[in-house]
Amino acid sequence: LYKGNSMSDIALSYSRLSTFEQCQAKFDYLYVTKNVKDQGNEVSAYGNRVHEVLELYGKNELVGELGIEAKQTLQRWGGLVDKINSRAGDKYYEYQMAINKNREPVDWFSSDAYFRSIADVLIVDGSTAYCLDYKTGKIKDNPTQLQLFAAMVFQHFPEVSTVKTSFIWLMHDKLDNTTYERRHLQSLWNGLQPRLDMVKEVVDLGVFKTKPSGLCPWCPAKEICPDARLRGRR
Repeated sequence: LYKGNSMSDIALSYSRLSTFEQCQAKFDYLYVTKNVKDQGNEVSAYGNRVHEVLELYGKNELVGELGIEAKQTLQRWGGLVDKINSRAGDKYYEYQMAINKNREPVDWFSSDAYFRSIADVLIVDGSTAYCLDYKTGKIKDNPTQLQLFAAMVFQHFPEVSTVKTSFIWLMHDKLDNTTYERRHLQSLWNGLQPRLDMVKEVVDLGVFKTKPSGLCPWCPAKEICPDARLRGRR
């Protein structure tokens, strides 16, 4: 166990929930006591750059002379963005959604923001919404993120009755699609809420379990975590 500082309220997101379930102590170091910052790595930095280029291209906001990497990004995936923009409906890029504990939409920076989510691309066409998420990494089965995307869209767009979610695996030219109906919204939250409640309970208690694993050498808190499993450490 690792004794951290208690914090009565903290806005969650899919990435924060994922971090918590990977290792509670890592969650504390990053988001509660904030003793460390996640500096990322070249892989994540590349993913961020690809996201930014595709976002600006989709919004027709690319200006100036493009670098080699940006040109390569557009050469490979610009056509995908063109296809997205050709669809009917209102288009939103990097669309920020936040809700409070009552699942009511609130401003992203609101003091009572309880959960936040960002859609890489959101298309709202009448009663149907399309929530698209670019992925530059390895293909993984990750239903939780898609469930949260759908739930957040339903909360923010009351006119939407169907949300079609997609992971777009850019490096593999592959899509994973899942469709959600508004009539299943309560069931979605029934499955997700206990996991969110667990984060709050642990944060309020202020005692975070360490979970040493093969991921420790890449953890930003590896140098201060007493239980980090590092190569060469006894």
